[in-house]
Amino acid sequence: MSLGLHERRAKRRRKFWWGVIKWLVALAIIGALGVKAYYTGSDIAQRDLIAEQEKTARLTGELADLNQSVADLKAQLASANRSASDWQKKYETDVPTGELKEVLDIASSKLGNGVGMDRLRFLIDSAKNERSCDNAPVSKRFFVSTDLYSGANDSVTFAQSAITVTAKGLSAKDAAGNVEAWYDAAQPLDVNFTLLGGENIQETGKLPLHRSVVVNNSEYRFSLTEGPRGFVLISGDRCDYP
Repeated sequence: MSLGLHERRAKRRRKFWWGVIKWLVALAIIGALGVKAYYTGSDIAQRDLIAEQEKTARLTGELADLNQSVADLKAQLASANRSASDWQKKYETDVPTGELKEVLDIASSKLGNGVGMDRLRFLIDSAKNERSCDNAPVSKRFFVSTDLYSGANDSVTFAQSAITVTAKGLSAKDAAGNVEAWYDAAQPLDVNFTLLGGENIQETGKLPLHRSVVVNNSEYRFSLTEGPRGFVLISGDRCDYP
């Protein structure tokens, strides 16, 4: 009995220590795996950190390059603006504008139409604000043509029939919206000054209208105003030209 009891106790002790050894081995393996995982993770983290640092350095360099490019573009834009301003000032100085441009355009047109430079120079030299006029204006009236009317009394002449004046306008409407035969004085008119030979000078706008027409050595100054229903009153005075 004593021998059997002793063997059972010895067997239990061996089993206990064998269990302890297995747990120690398991813990050692787990510890080793943990250490390996730690160092592996640390190595990965280190590589990631280095990669991020390199990426940050690269982006910082690219940002610096972009900032330099922006600064260069701003400098180029400022230079271009200064150049444009200089050219604008030069243009405003060298190229005529306003009334001076209008005079030069007229002179250029006359030269293009065959008027000699000597003649043009003479006319410019002869120009002056004081005008020698008859101061005896002639007043007439004529009927304005519309889509519903054209015929008798729709023209007048001046300068011994050298200038024929006609006009056309939009028809007036009554309160019901029906179209009338006479023109609507509140709307623009097309006034034509036809010279002997067929040349036509047109003036368009609302009354009153003013226009000068040159025939030979005379300038005729016309003023047009609203007359009795359907009519326009025109007054013309002759002045020496130039």
